[in-house]
Amino acid sequence: MFKAFHKFLMVAAPAALLAIGTVGTSRAVEISGAGSTFVAPIMYKWIKIFQKSHPNIKVDYEAIGSGGGINGLIGKTINFCGSDAYMSNAQIQQAGGAVLHMPEVAGPEVMSYNLPMVHKQLVMNGKLIADIYLGEVTRWNDPAIKKLNPGVKLPDLPILVAHRSDGSGTTFIFTGYLCKVSPTWKKQVGQSTSVNWPVGRGGKGNPGVAALIEKTRGGLGYLEYAYAITGHFPVARLINKDGYAIQPSMPSVIAAQKAVVENLPADLRLHIINPSGKKAYPISGFTYLIIDRDLGYMSKAKAKATLEFIHWILTKGQKYAKTMQYIRLGPAMQKKVLAQLAKATWKGQHLSY
Repeated sequence: MFKAFHKFLMVAAPAALLAIGTVGTSRAVEISGAGSTFVAPIMYKWIKIFQKSHPNIKVDYEAIGSGGGINGLIGKTINFCGSDAYMSNAQIQQAGGAVLHMPEVAGPEVMSYNLPMVHKQLVMNGKLIADIYLGEVTRWNDPAIKKLNPGVKLPDLPILVAHRSDGSGTTFIFTGYLCKVSPTWKKQVGQSTSVNWPVGRGGKGNPGVAALIEKTRGGLGYLEYAYAITGHFPVARLINKDGYAIQPSMPSVIAAQKAVVENLPADLRLHIINPSGKKAYPISGFTYLIIDRDLGYMSKAKAKATLEFIHWILTKGQKYAKTMQYIRLGPAMQKKVLAQLAKATWKGQHLSY
């Protein structure tokens, strides 16, 4: 069931790097980004397609986790950051006090498990997931799981919890959800890109968590949807805020997005966590492109190329979202995001792109 995922891991990044390494001439402007593994599958596709029509720009993206991307932006070692976690006020101050957050696509996080002897899709709710990650529910035949899955023959196996080991926006979204549904989790662990996990083993990036689930019978972990779909991983339906068991899907994330975009903050830093709505999936999030508001720390050519690439993602690149199992920006959100990008300057000067 997991063979396709192995193929994805071995082919996706090398294919992107091949495209990166063979485009343009020695005079090509080179720009670099780093961060989110959540967005990596579509980012590599974007890079490959973008460079076919922009041979004068060479783009490199390193999927090191959202925390690593934010650190790169703070340290001015990259031109753009990919992150599923928006930057905190303290991080923004460390970066110089002015950054731009631009949602690029949205997607669900799923609870994936390795129980080949169970042939019916499992149902989970927020309290159960929090209790598992707190170490209070430890076996698959626990009464709490049985109650949500009547008639399903559950094995007497330990639940082997997988989580991220690196600073991760995926973790930021997941722990934010657990804070919403579990006062105990909120008090004892909290929300962050990196937390002190009560139980479980850590894997680097979404691929690392997926590998832990794959090789561990009884394994359970949170994954970005595209990784689960590519690897044919079984995923649970989650009971949402209004009590409905929701399948992770593009329509259910669109429903969740609609529930929150009506009250967008001016800086576009927001969650799509546990919203109300009959069809809304409870663990969803935007993945962001983040740049300094003024790009004066890089050359003018790099600044212009960075803005050109980001503008392409936010416009022409959106049409590739669906085939890669992401949710494109809606018209209202796209308008607001492009308005954010228009605020970017280079040494106080607005650049055309």
